[in-house]
Amino acid sequence: MREINMSSIRAIDRAIDVLEAFTLNKSTLTIEELSQLSKLPKNTAYRILYTLERRGLIQYDPETLTYSPGLRLIEFGLLKTSMLDVHQEAEPFLNELHLQTNQTVLMAVRENQGQVFYSLKKENENYEGLKVTAHVGVRRPFLYGVLGPVLLAYQPDEIIERVLSEPIEQITPFTVTDKELVRQRLLQIRKDRFFVELNETDIGVIGMSAPIFGLDGQAIAAIGVVGPEIQLNDRLEEIKQLIQSTAEKISSRMGYRPAE
Repeated sequence: MREINMSSIRAIDRAIDVLEAFTLNKSTLTIEELSQLSKLPKNTAYRILYTLERRGLIQYDPETLTYSPGLRLIEFGLLKTSMLDVHQEAEPFLNELHLQTNQTVLMAVRENQGQVFYSLKKENENYEGLKVTAHVGVRRPFLYGVLGPVLLAYQPDEIIERVLSEPIEQITPFTVTDKELVRQRLLQIRKDRFFVELNETDIGVIGMSAPIFGLDGQAIAAIGVVGPEIQLNDRLEEIKQLIQSTAEKISSRMGYRPAE
């Protein structure tokens, strides 16, 4: 957001306070609830609601005496959603993450074919002999690397079971191939919103990843940092926090708002 030496318009600020009272979990509110959530006097909230209703941004239900977002407001949301590109929105944040960690940064999205598509990579060339085999434009199975399991964890159960019905490739001696352990891992990823793997894709390499959420609350991408164990062992908590913070910023840019 730009910083300009200018005061905002109070009436517009108040109108936005009213609109922001609505959430995905609470999309229908009474005047009393709106007054309380927006911290505005009831009369002020009512005048704002009436103005927004006239412009199609709010609709009123006379039977339940409640307000909800109007069709015009929904149209604005759809317009913004159609303009959002996760790659475009994420790239500045991932450039910053690359500079902060001095390690390879990756992003992948889920494809309709049930694969993971690597859409972005910022690579660290100073790997002391280790090389991460991730390339932009490459498609991988869900259970490959550090990004795939994060995306799989947020898929419907039927997709997870379909993936687990196939043999799991043993990439290194440390790759987890026990399907019950994989199920437990996916549940833990959902809980933690974070995943760490060591030696499962490349020996001597640690990967850390977190999900990116979209407007509808679905996981639409995963970002991660991959690097040599010898370089990352002393920075695990620091880099974890950087990844999670970056994921939250990108999710916010994609329209995601966590449920209260």
